[in-house]
Order: sequence, then C-alpha cells, then structure tokens
Amino acid sequence: MIEIKSFDDLEISGISYGGHGGNKKGIIIDNENWFLKYPQNTKSMNDVNISYSTTPLSEYLGSHIYEMLDIDTHKTMLGIANDKVVVVCKDFLKPNEMILDYNTIKNDYDETLEKELDKIPSSTSSIDSNNNLEEILIIMNSNSYFKKNSELKKRFWIQFVVDAFISNNDRNEGNWGLVLNRDTKETRLAPVYDNGASFYNKADDNKLYDVCNDDFKFKQSVYDSSISIYRLNGKRINPLKYIESMQNSDCNQAICEIVPKIDMNRIKELFKSIPTQYKGYKIISDIQKEMYYKSLEYKYQNVLLPVYNKLKR
Repeated sequence: MIEIKSFDDLEISGISYGGHGGNKKGIIIDNENWFLKYPQNTKSMNDVNISYSTTPLSEYLGSHIYEMLDIDTHKTMLGIANDKVVVVCKDFLKPNEMILDYNTIKNDYDETLEKELDKIPSSTSSIDSNNNLEEILIIMNSNSYFKKNSELKKRFWIQFVVDAFISNNDRNEGNWGLVLNRDTKETRLAPVYDNGASFYNKADDNKLYDVCNDDFKFKQSVYDSSISIYRLNGKRINPLKYIESMQNSDCNQAICEIVPKIDMNRIKELFKSIPTQYKGYKIISDIQKEMYYKSLEYKYQNVLLPVYNKLKR
C-alpha cells in the first residue's frame, strides 16, 4: 500500500499556482517547492451527485500511469489536508524558469503562418480556436517554437493517445508546452502536468456501479461517448475513433511508441496499492478501482492494441 500523508502542518512557500482544476496552495517539502491541489467544489455543476470532484485521486492516477509509460511527468503524492483528500504536486520549475504553455506559444506571430491559418473555413472554426485541431495541426507544422523543439509535436500526440486511454478530456491550451529559461532564453519540454480531469472525476460510486455492471452503458460511456477537448470540422472528436481511423501519421507513431509500454498488470497493482481509506477519510472505493481498471482494459484490448497490430503489419 502507498503511504497516505497528512499535509496540514507544512510550511507555506508563498508561491501562487494558477489553473482551473480546484484551489491550490504552495508548500515546502524537504526544502523543495510543491503545491497542494484540492478537490473542486461541484455545487455549480449539473448532474453531479458528489460535493467535491475526485480530482486529486485522478491527478495521482493519471500522473503515475504517464510515469509507467516512461513519459516525463510531475511528481505526485496523495494525502489529507483540511479534512479533504488532496494531491501534492512537485514544482518542476527552477527559480529562473517559467512555463511557456501552448496558449502562449501559438501567439508567436509569423506572417506565413497567419496566411495558412486564414485558409481554415470560418464555418469549421470552433468558438474556442485553441481547441481547433485543424488550427493546431497548422501551428505544429509552422510555428517557430515547434520548429525549434521537435519533441513538442511528438508530445502533443503522445498526450492525445494517453489522455484518451485515461479518459482525460481536458488537455487544454494552458496545461502543456515548454519551460523557458528566463536568463538563457533556451527552452525544454515541460513534464506532463495537470491530469486531474482523468478517470471520471465527477462520477459518484452509484453511477460508476451502474455503468460498470451494464454492458451497454459501459460501452456507451467508455467508447461511444468518449470525447476530447479538441474539435474537428467544428465538432468535438471522439479520440478513440480518431485513433482507430489511423488518418494521422504522427498519431500513429505515438500509438506505436506507447502501446508496447502498456503493462496492464502494473496498472492493476497501482490501483491495488491505494488504500480505500485513511483515518476515516475515503481515498478510493472498490467500485472506483474496478471501473477505472475495466475502462483501461477495454480501451487497451479493443482500440489501442488492434490499431497497433494493424500499424505493425
């Protein structure tokens, strides 16, 4: 079993952290900067029957699965703070560094790039152009930061595949990109961070039980209704069906890299290693473990592995 810790009496760092996935507080652990990530209050959300999302648990699970796939990811630990289940995330920035997220990167002006973007029909543009896959494809092939950092484009497609696997439908423009050294102006690929929208983080145990034990509802939830934050032709895409289409060579390459690294036994052990409770606080339920693993197994056996085998023929 992993160790669940209390994070109530830690030194505050005074560093503020942004994002949309719940409140955060900068702390110091072993003379290093971390931040507490609290669950998101759901009172303003429709059709949600839990008071707080399971974002901290989702962050921990999603991040550890990324790590299992040998992808550089921020470090996370589960614990309790202020009577809530929280996750603590290690700050991967050095004092002279800052995040250069995709939202910033895409705004780097280039006249040629601007002309290419103008070719996208307005009728297919989404309201939020940051999530328009047609625009993203052009930017990845023409933007100066992508040209200077070849791994950035690869990271996008790696994230696309893994996020589809762990049901993370919120890889928005602010939670992936580069790290900029303010002094040298050099950049490096940022570790994968902000995985809290994975694993059905707004579903209560009753809903999970209902879906997990009904074959039709299960397939509908895990496959048919799977959605990505990205849009194509003005509509949100089903990332699993996009992967199955094999229409994008970079996505195909990501499949070929990721699928051989998926070890379902290791993933099962990850779920087993999390205690169901700690000092009276619920950490994870048995139905969460069952549903989460079952959904991963389904997507691995019915989507990722078949596509991989077709590509390797």
